[in-house]
Amino acid sequence: METGIKNWGNSQGIRIPKEFLTQLGITTDTVLDIRIENENIVISKVFRHKTLEERIKISGKPLENSGEFDYGKPEGREVW
Repeated sequence: METGIKNWGNSQGIRIPKEFLTQLGITTDTVLDIRIENENIVISKVFRHKTLEERIKISGKPLENSGEFDYGKPEGREVW
């Protein structure tokens, strides 16, 4: 697919088809890396670890607080 560079305010921009963005899971908040490789512009998603809240939301299950856990009596020189 061919596209062109267009003026966008005081900058220039490239339009990326929605199908491409959907297929790659890119939204307006996605952080991208842009670099030059072998005289080509390469745009990549930046890997970012998900927060605990994001992981819980993705799982679709509520976070259950099971309270304290009893590990039994100390068996060495543990400090409690």
